[in-house]
Amino acid sequence: MSAGDGDYVTTYDPDGDVLRFWHQKWHCEARTKDNESTEGTINQSKHSIDRFERFLAAQKENKSYDCQWSDIDISTVSYDDIIPPRDVTPRLAEEFLIELKREFAADTQQNTYAHLKQAYDWCKSKVESVEVNPFETVEEELKENNDWILDTSSGRDPYIIPLKDAREVVRSWSHPMWLSIQLLLGKYTRRAGGISNLDFENVHIDHPGCNWTVHDDLREWPDHISLRADKRESDPGRNTGNKTKTNAVYPLDSEMKDALLWYLTIRPQPESPTDPLFISQSDGERLSGGNISTKFRERAKELGYWYGAHDDDNLNPHYWRHWATSEYQSEFADGEGGGYTALTKYIRGDSKEDIIGIYDNYTETKRDTILDAMPTFLEPYVED
Repeated sequence: MSAGDGDYVTTYDPDGDVLRFWHQKWHCEARTKDNESTEGTINQSKHSIDRFERFLAAQKENKSYDCQWSDIDISTVSYDDIIPPRDVTPRLAEEFLIELKREFAADTQQNTYAHLKQAYDWCKSKVESVEVNPFETVEEELKENNDWILDTSSGRDPYIIPLKDAREVVRSWSHPMWLSIQLLLGKYTRRAGGISNLDFENVHIDHPGCNWTVHDDLREWPDHISLRADKRESDPGRNTGNKTKTNAVYPLDSEMKDALLWYLTIRPQPESPTDPLFISQSDGERLSGGNISTKFRERAKELGYWYGAHDDDNLNPHYWRHWATSEYQSEFADGEGGGYTALTKYIRGDSKEDIIGIYDNYTETKRDTILDAMPTFLEPYVED
């Protein structure tokens, strides 16, 4: 879940907030590229600390707030007005977990707990004034008696619509940009952030009108696309994180290639290979992951595939990650159990530790296998 380099040889004794100190050292100052935290993890760990310190602010004697503890604006609270995190006892940590369960969904409970437990574990070994991990103590005491506080995250379990229904959804898009984005989501399992961060250099189309310079990983692979991890929300010209640490290349089938060519006939010519592939029709800036999510939510409501907030069956961009994963897994699993196949994980962009062959080992055989399994949606390309 986190980065950091794990090789500190000195200890520290910061004057202020030890949790913010951990966040800075462990997440923001990782010294090697491979160990960098993703933008999402950095933000999530900060939100977990914010959540905990709202609770600590509400416990401070002689302080009162006219709102629920979870609604306290922690940016307006000074460090002197919270119980210092280094002084948190196991009993206070247990009270926080009880309140956390009352106020937040299971995923938020688990993520917050995991970040705080990790933070205190690091502080216990690196910060001189922190001698105990209060959350670890609580866990040991309660789980010994099979009595745990937090809810278990159920995970996503969406209903996978049949291919014929998926084809109807895809065919509902009449604008070439949104059709291209829908096809990318349905064929490559990637997230909205990965689509937002596509640059021209990440698409190698074998066509006279597509003569821009492509990224090195596509140089020998015409009619391919690459999804890369080196795109951060904080980078100039970007507005969405990628939420992946893996790089991969994928083949473009005829359907995907033709959709992109159609889109490129209406998109202004790029000035640089690093220009965004998809741009907002209103201001010409890079299309954000939020823009994509909003558009897909609107379309899902129009088609009757929206069932309310947080419903796993909503046809939002992330739904298509599950849908396409199911399609590929059914092609590759061959009746095997035990989770996703290596090639399914490769297409999903899962971590390198989970993949037998990463993109450096991309071959013509892998290309052909993916193309044979790739779903098609539009009438001229469907072979059924």
